[in-house]
Amino acid sequence: MGNLGNNISLEELLTPQPFERENYCSHLYAPYSAKLHRRVNLYTHDSYDLWVRLESDQDTIQFNESVPAFPISLQDGRAIATSPKAISVKADGAVLIHTFSTAYIDDQSKKSESKNIAWQQWCDIYGFQHKEWTTDLLKANPIELANLKRLLRFVSVAGYIPDYAMERSILAELENVRKITFVKLVQQFPLSDPEEVQTSLARLIISRKVYSDIHISPLSMITEISAYHELSKN
Repeated sequence: MGNLGNNISLEELLTPQPFERENYCSHLYAPYSAKLHRRVNLYTHDSYDLWVRLESDQDTIQFNESVPAFPISLQDGRAIATSPKAISVKADGAVLIHTFSTAYIDDQSKKSESKNIAWQQWCDIYGFQHKEWTTDLLKANPIELANLKRLLRFVSVAGYIPDYAMERSILAELENVRKITFVKLVQQFPLSDPEEVQTSLARLIISRKVYSDIHISPLSMITEISAYHELSKN
């Protein structure tokens, strides 16, 4: 895709900007993204939660959390230079623009609402989808969100190479049982490093190649795992 107007292209929107820390008083999240093969830098809790969702969403094949600013037009005719919180691309080629909304009823909220309307109009022009996030929406299932964060810690490591042989062994073992707990599955591989088994299992859960009850129960050694669909939230 070529230029989208304002002398910016989709390729440029998906290219991360060089990071320079501006606020040393704010907490900085800097997890490694296995999907992007680089570290991401996120200032707020909401930005981190959005990264967790994009990183663990198997339908999202590419994203950028550090989008360059460019001008968009507000309802009152003014143009402001701004950037969304993230841009992502799905497996079917759909492009999503992610923005945050505020819950406060004040002048800042009105400005945020105006900006989000502007983003929707901009997306309509270029055939993109607009996803407006609130804190409540990001944390719609706090148990699953917390579990995804724990699972990502296993695989969000620079230089990590998936153990496909171990993954195949885990899948073969799961085909022999209807469901099994995390700890009992790890015990099925006494000659392997338990940490490596857990890491492979975490990747299988995140990739939705196996099913678990992480959407209803905190992740633990008694978390249930299955090769079938009965533990899926669908």
